[in-house]
Amino acid sequence: MRGYGVADLDDRTPVTPDDVRFEIGSITKLFTWVAVMMLVEEGRLDLRADVSGYLPTFAMPGSEPLTLAHLMSHRAGFAESYAIFDQDIAALPRAQALAAAAPEQVFARGEVTSYSNWGAALAGHIVEEVSGQPWEDFVQERILDPLGMDETTLAERLRQPDQPPLARSYRIQGGIAHPAFRIDIGAFGPAGGTASTAADMARFLQFLMGDGALDGARLLQTETMAQMRTRLFDDRPHAADMAHGFQARPRFGTMIYGHGGGVNEFISNLVFIPEIGAGVFISQNGGTGASLPFLAPNMILAALAAEAGLEAHTVQPVPDAAARAADAAGRYLTNRRMFSGPAQLLVALSPLNVTALADGALLMPTATIPMPSRFDPIAPDLWQNAQGDRVTVIRDAQGQVARLADGTGAHTHERLRGLADPVWLSAGFALAALLATTTFLGLLWRHGLRGGSRGGTLAAAVALAGAVAVWGLVAAGVAVGLVAARLGSEFLFDQPQRTFEVFLGMGDVVAVVSVALVATLLIVWRAPGWGLWRRLHHTAFALVLVGLAGLMLHWGLAFGGPI
Repeated sequence: MRGYGVADLDDRTPVTPDDVRFEIGSITKLFTWVAVMMLVEEGRLDLRADVSGYLPTFAMPGSEPLTLAHLMSHRAGFAESYAIFDQDIAALPRAQALAAAAPEQVFARGEVTSYSNWGAALAGHIVEEVSGQPWEDFVQERILDPLGMDETTLAERLRQPDQPPLARSYRIQGGIAHPAFRIDIGAFGPAGGTASTAADMARFLQFLMGDGALDGARLLQTETMAQMRTRLFDDRPHAADMAHGFQARPRFGTMIYGHGGGVNEFISNLVFIPEIGAGVFISQNGGTGASLPFLAPNMILAALAAEAGLEAHTVQPVPDAAARAADAAGRYLTNRRMFSGPAQLLVALSPLNVTALADGALLMPTATIPMPSRFDPIAPDLWQNAQGDRVTVIRDAQGQVARLADGTGAHTHERLRGLADPVWLSAGFALAALLATTTFLGLLWRHGLRGGSRGGTLAAAVALAGAVAVWGLVAAGVAVGLVAARLGSEFLFDQPQRTFEVFLGMGDVVAVVSVALVATLLIVWRAPGWGLWRRLHHTAFALVLVGLAGLMLHWGLAFGGPI
């Protein structure tokens, strides 16, 4: 075990394996899933039973039965819930917080992998309701204490005076480290509230690689531990997926298990290969991206796998690789997103672009390598890059590519078609801005409104109002971008943001003015003194503006409520 760098830039406190804690984010979920399996062993939980039976008074999102198998596999069909980061909601008792932050069900249960922090927190609530103990007490007494993880905290408020301090985390901007904006996810702790030392996480890693016991303390039976490394849904066996809460990724001719985590600018990763007893835990408290915590463990495991004699299977040529790559090429949006309200914009700004090459390979960025990475075909509808990441496409009943499953096992991405592609929103903004500018230029050319009649002047005034509204929207959008770039994750977590509220307000104004502008078309085509080109320009502006308003309504940017 090694520590590198400092835990606090001001005090220059060195990082050591035993004397400083790092927040491990979503790796916390592994404690929740181990707790679930303990109760399964005791016959108190059934992974295939409707969880409403364990929470009879809780209003479950969606109309279909929901099971722990769905939750562990992130296939409950939930939209993202940013409300879990709301500090007022997170401070509520767990049942109330879950109800206040409940997401909508947007996919059929079991069909689509859509990562859900809320779902993991719900599983933690089920653990405490069935066991009769708060989740924190259950995990402390039945997992942490038996494993000797004495320095691990399940929430910062539970830290004891003799436990190591928490490292400070930093956001790197322009090469300068800024103290991270911090949130406490409180009631949603079962999804990501833990902080630990490298030494403690080494013990947890040993337990996960073993047969359910560590140093004489047995937490799970050998059969249960083996079961946790199997998949509850096996519709993509040769690609990455979830296995009882683990991210399970095929590599080196075997399967790598683990989980990543990120919160408050801490980024962590835990991965292991049980058959050779090799695993890596790494955590950083600041950096320029996620590459180090995710690339370094893979490189270490690659060397250890080679030393142990593990080898990837020989790849056979894929006869129709070029046609399949052409099918996969396109634009995708992650299914871990909001499907209503203005928060849809956060994902719409960063679609996944997949390009097909003539030899059947694909080019696309990954979570660890933002530049396009080459994925070569290794089987029908299955591609792999030089780092061992695999992607696959999922087809609908008609054989059309519906979504793409990436190399994490925890995320899928929906294929964009038609007006569902946010590129049309960008095009709408660009056309509206262009026509708003030419409206201003026409005003200058004519030295005023000059409508030729009272009705014509009114129509010209409405067009001017539309132009002002469009450029007000553009200016507010630029301000949002500048503030978001400066604040980083704070922009999302510290809501409401004034600039974003102004942007949404301008979206409402544009939507209202677009209706008024369309209503003036009858006047414009009858008003005296209007030339053909002016009438055509006014008509084009009205139609573009109402089209933009429709797109903004679709993406929640007009009358979509708060983020």
